[in-house]
Amino acid sequence: MKRGFCRQGSVHQRAEILLSLIVLAGYCWLNTAYAKEIYTWTDQSGVIHFSDLPPESGNSQLIQVEDVYSPRSAGAYPVEDTAAAAPPGENDDPVTENPPSLAQQLRDQLASDRKERREARAETAALCEKNRQFLARMEPARRVMYTNEQGEEVRMDDEQRVNLIKEAEDFIAKNCK
Repeated sequence: MKRGFCRQGSVHQRAEILLSLIVLAGYCWLNTAYAKEIYTWTDQSGVIHFSDLPPESGNSQLIQVEDVYSPRSAGAYPVEDTAAAAPPGENDDPVTENPPSLAQQLRDQLASDRKERREARAETAALCEKNRQFLARMEPARRVMYTNEQGEEVRMDDEQRVNLIKEAEDFIAKNCK
């Protein structure tokens, strides 16, 4: 009986062994990425380098990895309260302290536009109601009296009354729903 690579189960065994070796090599390689010490130095041209090995020149600074921020280390870098450090009265004006962001400026502009549209709709609705009331008074009446500039009460002629009714109807047709 032959032994070796030609056996039926040996192909699967070799694949499993190869996969295990790949996983083990990957684990070893990834484990080196979690170095406990990092060295930093600046070369002659001003470039800052970071490495897990010290430079040959020996001029480097050692950084402990435990001191570096990670997502679950909330206390690694305490936040200073800069507002308490400012002398009182110096930053009392909120406009100069923190100018609004571009997004906030856009929100403010949109709110202002909405307010103007609401006011314009309210004004149009008031004018529509006023024209409807005017039509309700003018249409059935044949004799319309009004006070002129001299304070005299004068009768409106039919042509003037029809023109005013037409203007009110046109305004209602165009602006009122």
